[in-house]
Amino acid sequence: MKMWKKLAIIFTIGILLTIVGLTLAILWSTIYLSIINTQLPLTPSSTNYELWRETPIPMFLKLYMFNMTNYEEYISSNVTKPKFVEMGPYVFSETDYKVNQVWNENGTITYLRKRVWHFDEKMSAGSLSDKVTNINPVTASVAYALRFKQPFFRDVVDRMMKAVGQQLVITKTVNELLFEGYNDTMLKIARKFNLTEIPFEKFAWFYGRNGSAPYDGTFNMLTGTTNMLDIGVVKEWNYNSKVDYYPGECGAVKGTNGDLWPPLPDNKTISFFVSDICTSMSISYDNTTVYEGLTGVKYSSDDTLFDNGTKVPSRKCYCVGDCIPSGALNISLCKWGAPAFISLPHFYLADESYTNNIDGMEPNKEKHELSIAIEPKTGVPLNVNAKLQLNLLVQHDEVMSVFKNIKTTFIPMLWFTQEAYLTSDYASTVKFIIILQSLGAVTCYGIACIGILIICIGAFLYIRHSLRGEENQVLLSRDENGISSING
Repeated sequence: MKMWKKLAIIFTIGILLTIVGLTLAILWSTIYLSIINTQLPLTPSSTNYELWRETPIPMFLKLYMFNMTNYEEYISSNVTKPKFVEMGPYVFSETDYKVNQVWNENGTITYLRKRVWHFDEKMSAGSLSDKVTNINPVTASVAYALRFKQPFFRDVVDRMMKAVGQQLVITKTVNELLFEGYNDTMLKIARKFNLTEIPFEKFAWFYGRNGSAPYDGTFNMLTGTTNMLDIGVVKEWNYNSKVDYYPGECGAVKGTNGDLWPPLPDNKTISFFVSDICTSMSISYDNTTVYEGLTGVKYSSDDTLFDNGTKVPSRKCYCVGDCIPSGALNISLCKWGAPAFISLPHFYLADESYTNNIDGMEPNKEKHELSIAIEPKTGVPLNVNAKLQLNLLVQHDEVMSVFKNIKTTFIPMLWFTQEAYLTSDYASTVKFIIILQSLGAVTCYGIACIGILIICIGAFLYIRHSLRGEENQVLLSRDENGISSING
């Protein structure tokens, strides 16, 4: 009787394991998607939220300055090309914080982004006290603002510049040009008489920005809770779905925020909104790459990135005012009316007219392309190399003496790369998420196989027990027959 109880227990366990294993295996895809839909969308308790709210991996801002080596010849002759020598990199560790978060009922989150930079002298090829000679952005901005004014008015401003000793070319320290700022008499005058929209008392490319939450503007972004393919997509910037700086489709706020991406199953291009230039950028599929054991899809810049509508007709709306050659983008309206234009570093992939007017540019794909590698199943960035160059347009002007000997030229001021690389710890987490789908199914089928094996063992024991029972019956029968014949 005990044997039958044991067999009953064995068969029960085997059947239960088989049913549970097969059921979980059949439903595992649904279970896995439920897990992904819980952890990838942005919610206060999701894994992605922990990665998004504060930079979890090392990130660096590397800045390169352009030093003009022949400024005396340049400002005295309109046939002399300006020569530049690249300085740097000047490296800053960067941490991004998402602050003032407001979770909205429509599946979006509104927030501010606060960036904090710390100079890393060990990683840098220079000091913040290094001297850099180049165009004075204040002088160039005032002239650019007056370019359509009457000659009489421009002459008055020119005399004013002479009176205060305003120079076209200045020499300042790296720190003054980047964060600390420098005093400029003409800037104070220009602000007083509304000759410039620059809102600061001092000038520096990043003046007042380090540690400032409002500087980058207010973002409204989809969290992916209603559609996972919308994770990180910016819906509004400064409470508008369009910007006024570019007409038509060029003014549309679109793409992700750049540090949070949805799964990318087969995207040929990706877009991201860049508040620094008040518009979105799109880069194209390049190839696959492997980083920290993860296979990612690499997207990189090509010659359509800053096309002027020649190759991509829809980009014609980026021709603000006069259309410039492909390879640079006019962001003057976005930058307080300053003659600011962005390109890839060293005018990589730009029309040759940009480099024909200057010396010292050495465009190189490996050094100067913009690229992002993303793990396509999770949307996790594996490595980011966001590179842009800031240029100032200086224009010949017969009335303003400072610009009388100047040939209209796009002057490179600085370029930067923002770099971030997934750490091995986070790479291991991503690997686990990726293999969880197949691992879970294999485990569930494994449980079912164990159940089937236990049933087979039970069946074997049952058969063996039954056979032994028949043998015992035969032996007993023979024994009884033998005893009867002796007595007879």
